[in-house]
Amino acid sequence: MADMSDHEQYQRIIDLLSAFELDDVMERVGNLLVSVSGAQSAAILMWDADLDTFADRAYVGDKQKDLRALTDAFVEAYDCEGFDAGDVELKVEDLLENEDITLPASLLKNLGDVYLLTAINQGVRRAFVLFTGAELPAVNVVEEAIAPYPVALALARGWESKELQRENERLRSQYEEIEDKTSNMEEQTRKLIHDITARDAIRMKHLERERLVYWISNAVRSSVHIKEVLDTTVEKIGATFGVSRCLLLRPHDRLTELDVFEYTQLNVASVKEMFHSDLGRDFTIKALSKETPENIEDPDHDDRTTYDRGFLKEMSLRSGLIVPLVMRDQVLGALFLQDTTVSRDWSIDDISLIGSLADNLSVAIENAELHQERERQAVMDGLTGVFNRRAFTEALHKEFERAKRYEHTLSLIIVDLDFLKKINDNFGHMAGDEAIRAIGQVLRQSSRSIDFCARYGGEEFCLLLPNTEIDMAEQLAERLRRLINEVTVEGYGNISASLGVASFPLHCDSADDLFHKADEALYCAKQGGRNCVKVSTGQGSGHNSSDAGAEPGSTPDSTAETVTN
Repeated sequence: MADMSDHEQYQRIIDLLSAFELDDVMERVGNLLVSVSGAQSAAILMWDADLDTFADRAYVGDKQKDLRALTDAFVEAYDCEGFDAGDVELKVEDLLENEDITLPASLLKNLGDVYLLTAINQGVRRAFVLFTGAELPAVNVVEEAIAPYPVALALARGWESKELQRENERLRSQYEEIEDKTSNMEEQTRKLIHDITARDAIRMKHLERERLVYWISNAVRSSVHIKEVLDTTVEKIGATFGVSRCLLLRPHDRLTELDVFEYTQLNVASVKEMFHSDLGRDFTIKALSKETPENIEDPDHDDRTTYDRGFLKEMSLRSGLIVPLVMRDQVLGALFLQDTTVSRDWSIDDISLIGSLADNLSVAIENAELHQERERQAVMDGLTGVFNRRAFTEALHKEFERAKRYEHTLSLIIVDLDFLKKINDNFGHMAGDEAIRAIGQVLRQSSRSIDFCARYGGEEFCLLLPNTEIDMAEQLAERLRRLINEVTVEGYGNISASLGVASFPLHCDSADDLFHKADEALYCAKQGGRNCVKVSTGQGSGHNSSDAGAEPGSTPDSTAETVTN
């Protein structure tokens, strides 16, 4: 090692402490240690106390390739556990004499002596320096030569400087990110303000329209009288949006039936009946296959339309908008708005408003259908498909009051299946149900649209006949008896029924009495041998008659008789 004057030593200290960049500090430390120790090369390994691992590295001098391999082996073998920094700042040891660290012999052969310098600042390990050379001075000599230089302090300052740089870079990155976000937010805010301003202008322009649509929506939701609602709705929509026509297409039974609700401006021809033609049906099928609004342009200029152009021209269409009524992925119908004088470019707001209204209409239609189904189930007999006792009781009193008010006749036939218990006992309840269903079918097929057919309970049916004289009711009863007697139930054979007939005002003066007289006549039919028709006289029931019932499956040639005492 070369002797050095105090001035030179001072200059080196100044040079060492004047560096702040970590890479520069590590290079100066390496050169200083090589110079004062007589080493050929040195490696500086910075220690990250927070992560408890080696961080940055620097190499100076000769044989850097071998030195890099040595430092890799050292980093792998070094055990930092239990290290006691103590109060020293620079600690030098001969690495070859350290039994805890084993290094490859091939590396040591090329490098010569290997010393390890531990740089400690304020009790914290800052760095490790490996320096090598041939015939290095003793450890204590090297340690004494290095002692005057603030190596640990310089490395600590360099490390802190780099940490500050990293923090600055992180903060700068965050700042730039925030600045970008702020810029984007400012741009979005400007755009939002612009959009809000534009939307406010549109809202002001269509304020009355929105209020009216809101009113329609509430009306739609609050009523189950769907046809009235749809009639009113197409009129309101057509008038509100100023279209030539507004139609609502509502299919039934897989398009076998179609309800068309229509609004037209003054002097605009109706096209309602066109939708019941083959072309109209084809148009409706296509329109109902779409689940999103569709704009239709002037057929004279639009070659891309999938609809029949002749059909559109026949309606004098210049532009149109189809908005489907969708509920639970099912298209329940469609609104069809038409302009016949000028083409219209539908705005997003218009389509949105009409779409919202269509949603409400979908809810109204579904609610109405559910309400109708519930009402139907409440008054229908599930087995036979005719009305039930509750519905019959209401119809009896309603028809009786009408007949009494307008001085019309009202007849009643009560039908009772013969020997149902024997059918059930001998052939099972399925056979009994089949017989009951058959009677319901005969009554449905044999009655008029104004007649009211119901299953009163068990095997008993009622047929209410408005504006029907007693002789006509008697003839119908006999016809029903013959038709029922022609029905065959598997295993049992032909079934039969007993029928009782009564009429207002001939036999009674109240609804309950009409039923009572027909029931008395039925009782007489049962007592008189079954499979026959009995007509009330209004004088008594004949309950004292003997029961001469026919055998199950028999088909006696019975005729209508009048009940007498």
